[in-house]
Amino acid sequence: MTTTTTDLRAATYVVAIGVDSLFVDPEYQRELEHNRAKGMSLTWDPRLVGALEVSDRGPDQHPRYAVINGQHRMAAARLVDPGMSLPCTVHTGLTVADEARLFWDIDRTTKKLTNWDRWYARRAAGDRDVAAIDAVCAEYGFVVTHQPGAKSLQCCSALEFVRERCELQTLREVLEFIGDVWPGDAEARKATVIKGLALVLHDYDGLVHTGRLADVLSAMTASQLVARAHELKSRGWEGGIPKLTQTAALIAYNGACRKDQKVELP
Repeated sequence: MTTTTTDLRAATYVVAIGVDSLFVDPEYQRELEHNRAKGMSLTWDPRLVGALEVSDRGPDQHPRYAVINGQHRMAAARLVDPGMSLPCTVHTGLTVADEARLFWDIDRTTKKLTNWDRWYARRAAGDRDVAAIDAVCAEYGFVVTHQPGAKSLQCCSALEFVRERCELQTLREVLEFIGDVWPGDAEARKATVIKGLALVLHDYDGLVHTGRLADVLSAMTASQLVARAHELKSRGWEGGIPKLTQTAALIAYNGACRKDQKVELP
């Protein structure tokens, strides 16, 4: 029988339990990500907690309730207030093997939020950062969406990277740049190119002549620029592909400069 009352005779019930009565069994639980729990504690919102899934190990067990789903919420709650109680769906009569199976079933059937799920939710909630990025992209006729299209930017994480790592003005410069150098080229609107160009324009602001850079890069396609980054990687250069895209662009730039105009590579 399943119920949502606090009838302790039921196989499953819902009740508030103090976090000091909860524990995690390492036999089937993954290791706690401490930074994740700390981050959750810093943005703690009781509305978003939901009910933890726990197993009642009986009155002889201390702590009594094994957390099947929600260990990071439990850890975050302890950081916020060690005396806090959390809503829990309590399962009774389970063996450790039963708990492990339930843990697996919940984990594999829970739909994980994608970056786009989060982006659209933040947009609908009026998130300032999302709104600012949307506004900048709209200035240049682009739409931030996972749907393909001639003016689609299907790289919300890259756009947020530019805002956080650089600034919104750099994003403006990148969008103007790709529109001038590679108009209509879908490859130029991909995350690697946007990140790589942002690193060039931000980190080398005042050092790189953007007109000369545009002339140099217009002699190749966006795909060819990324291919050069992968070639650098294969030759042992360190860094991710966006960083090496920055390097590839600067190598091409230096190749078109006098000695006194060349820039130091990252």
